[in-house]
Amino acid sequence: QIASFWASQGRTPVAYVETYGCQQNEADSERLRGMLQACGYGLTDGPEGADVVILNTCAIRENANQRVFGFLGELVHTKERYPQQKIFLCGCMAGQTTVTDRIRKSFPHVSGVFNTHHLWQFPQILYRVLTQKKRVFCIEDEPGSIAEGLPAVRGNSLKAWVSIMYGCNNFCTYCIVPYVRGRERSRKPGDILQECRQLIAQGYKEITLLGQNVNSYGKDLEEEIDFADLLAQIASIPGKFWVRFMTSHPRDAGKKLFDTMASYPNIARQLHLPFQSGSSRVLKAMNRHYDRETYLEKVNYAKSVMPDLVLTSDVIVGFPGETAEE
Repeated sequence: QIASFWASQGRTPVAYVETYGCQQNEADSERLRGMLQACGYGLTDGPEGADVVILNTCAIRENANQRVFGFLGELVHTKERYPQQKIFLCGCMAGQTTVTDRIRKSFPHVSGVFNTHHLWQFPQILYRVLTQKKRVFCIEDEPGSIAEGLPAVRGNSLKAWVSIMYGCNNFCTYCIVPYVRGRERSRKPGDILQECRQLIAQGYKEITLLGQNVNSYGKDLEEEIDFADLLAQIASIPGKFWVRFMTSHPRDAGKKLFDTMASYPNIARQLHLPFQSGSSRVLKAMNRHYDRETYLEKVNYAKSVMPDLVLTSDVIVGFPGETAEE
């Protein structure tokens, strides 16, 4: 319907998507660009003159939030120069009521807001904005739907993101992700494998599997499968390609995963395993469900079966209550 709408206008509209935050947001933006293209839009590299501008946001760091609000302020001027421009805010910031309330009151030039649960409905949201001339807010907190078959415009012709699950069940005390992305939902393995096969057939040489905690993949499925099983199935697809994944949670990463990585030459010997703190007391306060000794045991085992392993990590310094010594 949107494509027909623009065809009747006799021109090709253009859209711009600005992305903040993690690789999952990058993957979501690829889906947004795919849906825009299917709606008849061309893609442009800036907001000036764009018919649609989408800000896909991150809620983890305050600096990213301030950059988003600053960019929204700048878009007042592009909207003045191009009154037909439709501006949308989505992503994790859209899952915070304080943010959506601020958008309603202080940013009247924003046409619509939708959180991560409603991303798959973006064409419907856009159509309502175009035809009803009203602002649309889709911010209901629902269990979370997984929509398969959404088109994607990928930012790289050799490397591809593949989301295998959405949401998180860990509720680390410092993290907002379970509240803005919902509880864990795993995609069906057949759908993931089909997407990977298509990418390999199209010539992609590196596939990175994405999830807030990939190691808990499959726990919500009726099928008996875990992340190591899925990783092995993907690595067994015929073709020359690398498989990577992120992010792993030390609580759920274990010997089966490390043995699987060591068994397949096309699984990259690279592991991103955030430890967050070197103090078991602080880890408990963070609700991380492992201690210093457990983490080191897992890392040492991974290195024993993969001597060439490249290990990367995250650490939080200055956690509330943490001492200088810790």
